[in-house]
Amino acid sequence: MAFLGLRKWPTPAILLQFLKPMWPFMAAGAIVMYTVSTIQDKAIRAPQYINDPKNPYAAQLASKAVH
Repeated sequence: MAFLGLRKWPTPAILLQFLKPMWPFMAAGAIVMYTVSTIQDKAIRAPQYINDPKNPYAAQLASKAVH
């Protein structure tokens, strides 16, 4: 009897059975994570937010801006 279409004993192809239909979602997730990280990094380094007290990196960025 198969449980969710898997064999009773795992084979090396079991990973391929999982990755083959999931690769578009994994690729999209990686692209979204990279894009959000890039936008966040640019946003905290924007000139109007460098001295904002809500910016957790304000002190670090202000000291780099002086040098």
